[in-house]
Amino acid sequence: FTSDTLKGGAKRPEVAKVLCANSGPDVDWLVDKFDLDLSLVARLGGHSMPRTHRGKERFPGMTITYALIQMVEKVSERTDKAKIVTKARATKLLMNGKGACVGLCYEKGGAMFQEHGPVILATGGFGADFTQQSLLAQYRPDLMHLPTTNGEHCTGDGIKMGEAIGGKSVDLE
Repeated sequence: FTSDTLKGGAKRPEVAKVLCANSGPDVDWLVDKFDLDLSLVARLGGHSMPRTHRGKERFPGMTITYALIQMVEKVSERTDKAKIVTKARATKLLMNGKGACVGLCYEKGGAMFQEHGPVILATGGFGADFTQQSLLAQYRPDLMHLPTTNGEHCTGDGIKMGEAIGGKSVDLE
């Protein structure tokens, strides 16, 4: 796993080694914590041996993703401190005078809304934004002409919002 990751272009070998060393215990934690069946182990692109753990019912990653979504839904049902807003697009993080993030703005159904409180910024990649202002154009212009398997939602908006309030990104290339 480590040699595959390094061969794939990892710029910081020390970080890649930590990722790889922790992957087995992390899979075990997911299986135990969420009672998941990740018994299928597949060899995917860039692998020298089978190492992607997946469920039998869904494509790679979705068994884990659905389990996490269900957990967040359960938390939001038990408390008013967690709120799930669907079919919406976050547009801006809100800051207080001391530089702390205290909420966000979002658009839903053509109207703008604000939520105040703690924010967890969990964002995907940016491989589906082919505009000249994209993170793809900034960090990997050599890939701009290639198609992507990323969903159209992978535009880097969360990364950009974090950077707009002073967050630092690493290894985006």
